[in-house]
Amino acid sequence: MSSGALPGPRRVALRLAPRFLVLAGAITAGGAAGCDDVSRFSTAEGESYCGAITLGGAFRAGLSPRVQMRLSLDADALDGPEPPGALWTYEAPDAATPERRLLDGAPLRPIGALAHDPLSRLEFGEGRERNAIYAVSASDPEAESLLAILSLRTDESVEVRLLRPGQAPLASGEAPAAGQRQVFGNFRLTRRTGTCGF
Repeated sequence: MSSGALPGPRRVALRLAPRFLVLAGAITAGGAAGCDDVSRFSTAEGESYCGAITLGGAFRAGLSPRVQMRLSLDADALDGPEPPGALWTYEAPDAATPERRLLDGAPLRPIGALAHDPLSRLEFGEGRERNAIYAVSASDPEAESLLAILSLRTDESVEVRLLRPGQAPLASGEAPAAGQRQVFGNFRLTRRTGTCGF
């Protein structure tokens, strides 16, 4: 045997290496495709995702701690041109204020140009399989629209962040109209039968 020849076992390993790489690539691709399958998050007829706002005052703006949210979702339509679902909110009345519905079946409106921007594949924090951003219209036609950031979580729940930048205070120091005020709220939703009681 010449000094430049490879030993027998190593020649076999080199011949198998390309086959192994092809197999590893196929396994990786299959795993990635499985991770992208979010259809299990879709709500069936008679189901909703339900939950309440995060209570801490530091995590809320323009929303009371009594606000609840309902979501219907067709997860297969997350990247499509049509709304993949709708949002409702309900704030129970108290001694000073009547019940309030900031959103009432508001469609999750896709933002067309966003699909061509890296923000459409927003990633933040562990435990979130997929994030998506939509516009939603308030039930009051005079109010400004809001953004809804959906996060499909690995524990099968859905997180929704609702936000509106709002108008700056008026020169006189008065607060803007209710439909122009800043809004931020984080809702953790879990799948339930029914319409969340509202």
